[in-house]
Amino acid sequence: MQLKDYQQNTLDVLSRFFMDCRIMGAEAAYRKIAAEPDIASRLGRLRDNYVVWKTIPHTPRVCLKVPTGGGKTIIAAHALKIVCETWLSREFPVVLWFTPSDTIRRQTVEALKNPRHPYREAIDEQFGGKVRVFDLDTEKFIIRPADIENNVCIIVSTIQAFRQSNTDKYNVYKHNENLESHFTHISASDGMEKDDNGALKFSFANLLHHHRPIVIVDEAHNAISGLSQEVQGRINPAAIVELTATPQEKNNTLYSVRASELKEEEMIKLPIALTEHYGWETAVDEAIAKRAELEMAASNERDYIRPILLFQAQDKNGEVNVEALKKYLIETANLPESEIAIATGEQKELDGIDIFARDCAIRYIITVEALKEGWDCSFAYILCSLANVKSNTAVEQLLGRVMRMPYAKTRKTAALNKAYAYVLSRSFGEAASALVDKLKLKGFEEEEAKSVIEVQTELFENEVFEINKVKLNSPVIAIPSTIVLDTKTSTIEFTKQTSDEDIQKVCEQVTEPEAYEIKRKFACYKKHEEEQSPAKAGERFSIPRLMAEIQGELEFADPEIIFENFDWDIAKFASAKLDAGEFNIEPQGHGFVIDIDGNRLGYSAAGENQMEIPYLDIENWQPVNLISWLDKTLKQTDIPQGQMVDWLRQAVEYLTEVRGLKLTELMIAKYVLAKKLEAKIADARLKAKTTAYQTCLFDKRTARVELDFNNGFDFNANIYANELYYSGNFRFTKHYLGANKVPAIDGGQNGEEFQCAVAIDSLPEVKYWLRNVARNPASFCLPTATDKFYPDFVAQLNDGRILIVEYKGAQFRGTLDVKEKEAIGKLWEEHTKGKGLFLMAWKNELGLNVAEQIKKKIQ
Repeated sequence: MQLKDYQQNTLDVLSRFFMDCRIMGAEAAYRKIAAEPDIASRLGRLRDNYVVWKTIPHTPRVCLKVPTGGGKTIIAAHALKIVCETWLSREFPVVLWFTPSDTIRRQTVEALKNPRHPYREAIDEQFGGKVRVFDLDTEKFIIRPADIENNVCIIVSTIQAFRQSNTDKYNVYKHNENLESHFTHISASDGMEKDDNGALKFSFANLLHHHRPIVIVDEAHNAISGLSQEVQGRINPAAIVELTATPQEKNNTLYSVRASELKEEEMIKLPIALTEHYGWETAVDEAIAKRAELEMAASNERDYIRPILLFQAQDKNGEVNVEALKKYLIETANLPESEIAIATGEQKELDGIDIFARDCAIRYIITVEALKEGWDCSFAYILCSLANVKSNTAVEQLLGRVMRMPYAKTRKTAALNKAYAYVLSRSFGEAASALVDKLKLKGFEEEEAKSVIEVQTELFENEVFEINKVKLNSPVIAIPSTIVLDTKTSTIEFTKQTSDEDIQKVCEQVTEPEAYEIKRKFACYKKHEEEQSPAKAGERFSIPRLMAEIQGELEFADPEIIFENFDWDIAKFASAKLDAGEFNIEPQGHGFVIDIDGNRLGYSAAGENQMEIPYLDIENWQPVNLISWLDKTLKQTDIPQGQMVDWLRQAVEYLTEVRGLKLTELMIAKYVLAKKLEAKIADARLKAKTTAYQTCLFDKRTARVELDFNNGFDFNANIYANELYYSGNFRFTKHYLGANKVPAIDGGQNGEEFQCAVAIDSLPEVKYWLRNVARNPASFCLPTATDKFYPDFVAQLNDGRILIVEYKGAQFRGTLDVKEKEAIGKLWEEHTKGKGLFLMAWKNELGLNVAEQIKKKIQ
């Protein structure tokens, strides 16, 4: 199973953290990574001081924030090898995998034991199939010394099982004769529990304490307590990796995945199309109609999809309880009873049913509270909540049920890429605010949550010609000047100047149903006004494409294509020699110290420094064995094996023959050595890519660069149909796709980039502009040596020229990234021959604000 980009990025940051831990300690490593601009931006309020637990002061403990539906478990599965190699230097670790509940524990065990499940496949691939999985919370739990010695052993448990008061199942603190064989060669150490006679207990907790497991914590926000710290102290973990959608500030959150990244990677359905209703029958009827519409659309998909509608009924004392709703569905909506299932605490009609099976008839599920923990069905598309969405806590969980994308793949029918919510609301607009709060509890940042709620404002047939009018029965005394009142017909009429505040003033003077209707109609009117756009009017917007000569042919200047056609040899870009300043081993007491680029990592037999010397049978090892292991570990797809082996041979021979380092010490430190060589290879590749890039685009002797105006980047009204849109109060007037289709802007409405967009929108020289979304295949991009550069904004000027604007915060001034982007932007501008402009904009440049910088560039 190929990882999604955001999953790989998460793991890359985790790997860097543990590598840095080895040379500077966990607290310094955390501060270093959290201070990086992108990481700091992602963490926001979660970026805090690293919290050390007194019970395990030397154990690295970090949390990864992954929104619901982002694949926390597959990330955890891949994290095991990273921690094992970068921190433990151990071939087969013991892993203690904590789950938040028995239900999730059973599901996790089932998945990890299944050799065909992606989780197990990932772990098998990393550890050569030498994997054993155990369920601690069963009476049949037995683990042998041979299991631990020859396999990665994953013990799945709930945290509750480690509470001393919990003795109903396998008690981890009790003396257990079945574990005696493990303790033949284990002596007592600080932290291990003894019996009343001072003898070491043969307990599972003591066994874990000795082996120092990797601890994986699922839903870590539930584990932050003094009790959990006490538990971790007894376990004596080597490292803790926590995963949750909603971390607390004391979790040591290292990385935060944005919800928009899940959307980009086709993991979740977004936006959520929200329809509010005053009456429950209408909400139910429309939800049923939408489900039927989606099933019709799904019939055109290659994959089998049967859209499911989740009903949240009111409790048994409510008007629309389970019985009343089911009766309405059968008798009034004429739905077959075989298509309806009830899932409540008393009625469990989903138990034992494969909801994905083609012969399953279920299309409607009625529940009251949350569905059972761990129930996931990506066929669930619609939530119809008849409860109070604002106060009901189950809505949060049910909302997550309808967000997962079937087969984690965007559907060809746009309607099947959205989730749908039909809710009751006494005041139009309050449900949207309530759902934003619910999404925040699922790992969305506030700006993200606001941008993914798409309030549906459909007009009834008889309203089409009176989109801006509402007839009232209540007398209205004070009418704002932006609203017209026809006293003869008691009708109010909105205008383009009418604001939300004006509407609220009127609503305060009428009945609740009339207020609801006014707000609904005004929302429809605003949406209609905002949907007018240059794109819909057929205005052409095209940006010329940068082309470069590659192998005698003009090709799109893509960094991957440029490097693919560049013949590189690692020996020409990186010396295999590792001098003492880069990598050194010095004896110290009962162990030794490894010095990497000036950072020192201690190894000792007792583990009193940073690392414990792992046991290795090294009597028969020769340099060729180390070279072979390094070749296997560092295999590179773009370096021929013969070339790689020769480079590694030079590296090992230089360390052993020239510098005189012992092979035994190199073998013990082989993971550290591999990481150092891997860094040299990455640096060499970067140098090679930079050389290829400069030669192809900037070398006046060899480069041939042109712009293709006929086959450029052409924008259209649907270019960003699957992106998340800005949903704040400011209304843009010149955006190419219209005011209601401005893709979300980094930093939200209070960010500097947003102010740059406001400045562009306000300039009279600008005809229209577009928020250019990074990583979208239809967006305008320019090449850099190693990646693609997506400028923040592109604009069509009234005089026919194209303006490209990239905004940067002051913290990036003078960086290599900015210099590289500025250089390629200027190259593009130069070859437009006066038809295009490129500007690197700053908050303040020589006393000019953003608008003034743009104006100066245009003039």
